[in-house]
Amino acid sequence: MRSQAAKDWLIVLMAVVMFGLQWTYRTESMSIWPPVAIVMIAVLLYLNELKGYNWKTLFTSSFWESVGFALFQGMIAQAVGIVIIIYGLGITQPSINMTLTPAILISAVVFSAVFEELLYRKIIYSKLNRYMKFWPAAVISSLLFAVSHYDYSAYIGNFLLGFVWCYAYRRSGNLGVVIAAHILFNTIAFAVMGLRG
Repeated sequence: MRSQAAKDWLIVLMAVVMFGLQWTYRTESMSIWPPVAIVMIAVLLYLNELKGYNWKTLFTSSFWESVGFALFQGMIAQAVGIVIIIYGLGITQPSINMTLTPAILISAVVFSAVFEELLYRKIIYSKLNRYMKFWPAAVISSLLFAVSHYDYSAYIGNFLLGFVWCYAYRRSGNLGVVIAAHILFNTIAFAVMGLRG
């Protein structure tokens, strides 16, 4: 699998299979293992790109300023979407009957974040942006990002969040920025869920 397009299509195919399994079988195992497996396979597929990544940027202030921008703007976007859905349209959040175990938290916070940024920003948005302007590419990527999540009451918020992260990715040119923002965002979201009970 030397071709970049072949690697990308394999990730997209695995994502489609994973989403089908997760929507069909809503179990703890389906929440944990598919994202972990896809990220592990992606590491092997994109090993040369990972070796070529400038890891020193993680220790620069400009990197963390970009992460802070993406995180803060994403939180605002998500909050606006939730207010529109819950208070504007009166749609309530679905009940999720799943205990937040350490394995689910690690999978959701780290592996799902890495997988989703690879899929929605690096592959889908970037490919579309080659053939169309930023706005339509970001809209399509963000729509796919939103509907892939179980919580339909957060669809607008997730769409806006995805759009902000497309912009942050375009602005920084660094996938690590949106991955770090996504990991921090998920960490904060699960911390708030834990405090609320």
